[in-house]
Amino acid sequence: MMCSFAVHFYIRIIPDLDSIKEILQEKKMKASSARLLLLEKLQPAQAHYTAEELFQSLKPVLPGLSLATIYKNLEDLQQAGIVRMVTLPNQVRQFEWERGDHLHLVEGSKITDLEDDALFSKIKKLISQTLGSEFEVENIDVQVFGKKKK
Repeated sequence: MMCSFAVHFYIRIIPDLDSIKEILQEKKMKASSARLLLLEKLQPAQAHYTAEELFQSLKPVLPGLSLATIYKNLEDLQQAGIVRMVTLPNQVRQFEWERGDHLHLVEGSKITDLEDDALFSKIKKLISQTLGSEFEVENIDVQVFGKKKK
C-alpha cells in the first residue's frame, strides 16, 4: 500500500514556569529547585538532553546536585507523563518534554521534532482498520533516520 503525506512543522506550546508549578501540583509532585530547573532546561520545543548533559548544565546552579537526583527526577517526571524518554539505537537515552504524538528526524545524534496531527490521525485510522477496536493507540512516536544529501 502506498501512502503519501505532507509533514507540517509547528510547535505545541510548552508551559511557562508558573504553569509548570501548577502541573507539578496537579500531579501531586513537589516543585523542588532541582525539578523546576530540570523542567525549565527541557522547555525549549526542540530540546533533547541526556541525563549527563542535564546534570552538567544544572550542577553550577545547584552545587549539591547529584546525577542520581537527575535520574530520579527524570524517572518520576516520566511516570507522571510530563517528560518522555527518547531511546535511539546505539545512543544514550535522551529526554524531552512530553508533547504528545510526534516524529523524530534523526541525523547522527541530532534529533528534530515534527508534529502533524493529520498524519497521526491517518496512522490511527490505519491501525483501527487493520486491528479493529481491540487495539487502542496510546502514543505515536515515529523515528526517521537519515542524513542530508550532499
